[in-house]
Amino acid sequence: MKPLVVTCLVGGMGNGVKSKSCASWQSLILLAVGAVLITGCGPAVRPLPDSSTIIVQEANTSGDGDTSTVLTQGLDPEQEFQGQQIDSESPWELAIRADQAPTDLATELRLAAAAGFLEIQDYTAAETQANYLVDVYLEPRQQRQLGLLRGRIAQGLGQYQTAIQFLQPLRGDPSLTNESRALVLLVLSDAQLSLNRRIDALISLFRRDVLLELDNQLTNQQRILNLLRSLTSLEQSLLQQTATNNGLPANLADGWIAFRLIADLPDYERSTQLLSWHSSFPNHPARDQLLGAGISIPLEQFNHVALLLPLTSPYGNAAQAFYDGFIDAYSQDNNVYKPSVSLHDIGEDPGLTSFYYQSAVIEGADFVVGPLGKAATNSLLNGKPPALPTLVLADINPEHSAPNLYGISLSPEFEAMQVAQRAFNDGHRQAAIFRSATTWGDRAANAFTDAWLELGGSIVSNKSFPDTIEDYSRIIQKLLEVNQSVSRERVLSAQLGVNLEFTPRRRDDFDMLFFAGNARQARLLVPQLRYFQAHDLPIYATSNIFSGAINPAVDADLDKLVFGDMRWMVEIIYPQPELSQIAEADSNGETGAQELPVTNSDNDEQSINEEPAASKPKPQPIAKSPYSFSPLDRLYALGLESYHLIPRLSVLREDPWQRYNGQAFRASIREDGNILRHLEWASFEKGQVILLNRRESNQPDLNQ
Repeated sequence: MKPLVVTCLVGGMGNGVKSKSCASWQSLILLAVGAVLITGCGPAVRPLPDSSTIIVQEANTSGDGDTSTVLTQGLDPEQEFQGQQIDSESPWELAIRADQAPTDLATELRLAAAAGFLEIQDYTAAETQANYLVDVYLEPRQQRQLGLLRGRIAQGLGQYQTAIQFLQPLRGDPSLTNESRALVLLVLSDAQLSLNRRIDALISLFRRDVLLELDNQLTNQQRILNLLRSLTSLEQSLLQQTATNNGLPANLADGWIAFRLIADLPDYERSTQLLSWHSSFPNHPARDQLLGAGISIPLEQFNHVALLLPLTSPYGNAAQAFYDGFIDAYSQDNNVYKPSVSLHDIGEDPGLTSFYYQSAVIEGADFVVGPLGKAATNSLLNGKPPALPTLVLADINPEHSAPNLYGISLSPEFEAMQVAQRAFNDGHRQAAIFRSATTWGDRAANAFTDAWLELGGSIVSNKSFPDTIEDYSRIIQKLLEVNQSVSRERVLSAQLGVNLEFTPRRRDDFDMLFFAGNARQARLLVPQLRYFQAHDLPIYATSNIFSGAINPAVDADLDKLVFGDMRWMVEIIYPQPELSQIAEADSNGETGAQELPVTNSDNDEQSINEEPAASKPKPQPIAKSPYSFSPLDRLYALGLESYHLIPRLSVLREDPWQRYNGQAFRASIREDGNILRHLEWASFEKGQVILLNRRESNQPDLNQ
C-alpha cells in the first residue's frame, strides 16, 4: 500500500499533489490522535508475513451467473461500491466514511478499513472496525471475510487461541479461492506454532502446500523443513499418525521426515541418498531445490587465487589456521584444472591492504581471498568495489555490497539470529538476555534482540556482566530478581514478628535465557544461575560457549544448555573398535553393540566384580586437523570450506534456494554477498557434546 501524503496549500494546488482541505484533515488527524491515545497501552503487536492482496470469491448461488468479488486486504484504488468510490490509500478515511454511510455500504467500508489497518499492522484499530460488524447482518461472503480478518487480527495481538477459533472453520471452505485458503492456513500455522503446537502447525503447512504456486511453494516447504528439524523422535511418530488421521496422503509425513535427514547430510552423501529417497517416495511434493541443487551446481573456473592474510600480526594464529585449512583443501583437490595459489602476508597495518591487493592484480590473480578482519576490509574497499571477485574474511557492510564481493566470518551476528530462530521454534516467546560487558557481547545481544522481536517474541530483561570478577551471585540475583523475593520475605517477617520458612523465588516472566559469553564465563555463570532457582530455565548460546575441547569434568555444569556451531566442531568422531575386539566380545556371549564406544555419554556404572574404571580408559576423540579441540579449529574449517566455495559463489548468490553442504558446515549466500553458515544444534549431557538433531530424530551415528 502506498503511504498517504497530505499537503495543505495556501493560494493554490501543487502540480500532481493530492490535496484535502485543512479543515477536513484536522478532524481526521484529531480522530487518529484519539485512537493512538486509546490504544497506546495495548499489547505488543506481531507482524504477519504474506501481506499480498488476496481475493475472496463468493460461490454463485443466485443462478444468474454473477460472481461477487471483494478484497480482503484493501480495495482497488478506484473501486466503486453502490456508486460510491472507495479509496484504499487511507483506512482512517474509510473508517470515517463508514460512520456516515448506509448500512450496506458501511459494512463494506469497515471490512476494507480493517484490511487496510492490517496492512500497516495497526491491529488494535483493525479490531475496532471488526467489532462494529459483530452484531450486523452479514452475507455468507462477508462472514467469511470477517472471520479471516478477525483471525489475523487476533494473531497480530498475540491472542493465538482466538485466532485458531476464527480460522479453523475456514481452512477447508470450498468457496474460498486457493489464495485465501493458503493465507488462512499460513496464519493458522503461525498461531499453532506460537502455542507450541508444532504437529498441528505442520499439518496446516502440509495442507497449504498444495494450494500454492511453485515459487511460494518453495518458501512454504522451507518452513516445513525448518520446523521438522525441531521435532523430537516422539513428535515425529505423532506427526505420522496425525497426518493419517487428517486424511493426508499416505507416506507424506514419512517422506518429509526422510527428506529432512537427507537435507542435513553433506553434499557428497546426499546424491546417493536422494536417489534412494525418490524411489521410496515417488510423487512426493518435497522439491529438490530445497537441498540447494548443490549436487549438480556448475563450477566456475579460476586460474590464480591470491590469499591476503596478516600472518605477521596479532591475528597471525587465526590467519595461519585459515591458511592451513585452505591449503589442505587445495592439496586434496584432484581436479587437473585447479587454480594456482599465491600467499601475500599483509602484516599488521590495515592501511597497506590496498597495496597488496594491487600486487595480486598485477601478478595475474583472477580471484582474491582476504583480507582478514573488518578494519582491513574497510580499508580495502574504501567506497569502491573490488577490481576482482573477492572473498573477504569479514562481514560486508551494506554500503560496500557489490556483485563480485563476498564475505565469510565467525562474527556473532548471524549466529545470534539463528539462535533466536531456534528458541522461537522451540516454543519460547519471552526472552531474557545475559551478556558479557564487551563489544562482542553487545553485538550478539543486539542481533538476537532484532531477530527475536521480528519473529514476534518479547525481551523481558537485558543485563550485562563484567569479565573481571569470579563471584557473580549479586548480578545473577538482580537478573532473576531473587533479591526482591528475599526483601519481601524480610518485610513480611518483620511485620508478623516471626521467622518464616522461605524459599527464594526467581521472576517467572521469561521462559528462556540467551547467554552471550564465552566458555570460561559459562562455566562460572551457568551453575550460579541454576543455584538461584533457574535450574529449569532453558539456556541458549552461540558457538562461543564451546571451546572445542572435550572435557566432561568442567563442562558437566553446562548440561542441557543449547548452542549452535558448525558441523566440524560438534560432530565428534571416536575410533572404531577393531574387528578382533568385536569377535572376542561375541565369543564371550556379549553383543558387539555393547563393546562399541558410546559417542556422547558416560559408560554405565560398573559392577563390583568389574575392573576399576581407571583400567578401562574411555576412548578419546579423533582429531580432524592440527587445531582440533581448540577454537582455532573453526578458522581451519573456514579455510577448508572457503576453497570449496570459490567456484560455487556466483551460482549460490543468483539462486536463494541454492545451498552448499560441505564437510565442515552448510552455507548459503544472502543478497548482500554475506555467506550464512547454517548452524548445527548441540547440547551437553554429562559434560559430553550431543548433536540434538541426531538424538531427537534417532538418526544413526554415521561414525559407527
